[in-house]
Amino acid sequence: MFLKLAVRDALVVLAAAGLWWWLSNFSMGTGMLSDFTGVVAGVALAACAYVFHEWGHLAGAFAARGVVHPPSGLKSAYVFSFDRRKNTRGQFMVMSFGGFIATGIALWAVYSLLPDDELASRVARGGVLFLVFLGVTLELPLVFWSLVSRELPPIEVFPHPSDEDERASVAAEGATG
Repeated sequence: MFLKLAVRDALVVLAAAGLWWWLSNFSMGTGMLSDFTGVVAGVALAACAYVFHEWGHLAGAFAARGVVHPPSGLKSAYVFSFDRRKNTRGQFMVMSFGGFIATGIALWAVYSLLPDDELASRVARGGVLFLVFLGVTLELPLVFWSLVSRELPPIEVFPHPSDEDERASVAAEGATG
């Protein structure tokens, strides 16, 4: 499943790169066409930063030899589920920092490599800064909690399919018994 997810995300990145190549120059002007092309190309590039962030988490999990599970389908916005029961706090930290490092690289890239005179660049930068904001407000507190409590955070990003099956059977038992 990870190979299918990699192909899916590579296609997303290729489509975004194609949109950028095709539309970003139009965003240098003024008017509706420039605004529209700038937003489309910029949002597409920011979506690539999100994909890169998620794969950074997965690379961190693999580097720490963590236990991860792919999502049940390609429609998931997440690339994997980190198994809280089978991983250590150290593996959680490495997995977390993989995403932070990827986001840092994306932030560097949009500010270092994109032209300043295009609206598409500014939209992409804003999108990546929004991802940084989400990481600081949603993910960094989990890392701090883990550092302070010396445990894994008591939260699952998305449950592993076996967890969903277990919850369904418990709910069914409660309804019948």
